Amino acid sequence: MKFIGAFIKLWAFNIYILSLLSTSVIANELVKPTESLEGTQITYEYTSGRKYNVKFEKEGISYQYLTGSKPDTWWGPFNYQAFEVSNNQYFVSWYEDGYGDHVTLLINFKDKILYGSALIILPDDHEIHFHGAEIIKDNHSKK
Repeated sequence: MKFIGAFIKLWAFNIYILSLLSTSVIANELVKPTESLEGTQITYEYTSGRKYNVKFEKEGISYQYLTGSKPDTWWGPFNYQAFEVSNNQYFVSWYEDGYGDHVTLLINFKDKILYGSALIILPDDHEIHFHGAEIIKDNHSKK
């Protein structure tokens, strides 16, 4: 039951973020999903201290949890969807099939910041991740 409540909170947050991003947009101006992140790689560090390296490829999104117990391991690829909600600002979401984790990122390449929200499934529980991050390195602006 805790899982359902956490999932509803995460879903509500994602709807809230989308509503903030689209307040000045009318329905016929909503952007379509994009594949323009393909070939992009970013490294970022959350305010919680967690650090990740993420790459977007045709096969999906993959990441290294650099401050985790296996920093050299690439997790994925996982199917993802992305919107370019404004110039150099992307809203990205994926589900980690086989693990049950749901992850959503709001990436702002111009300001070098990122916001992440995730429902992380643990063996007997779950964890809600909701933090901002600094983008340390990216190749997006060089594309």
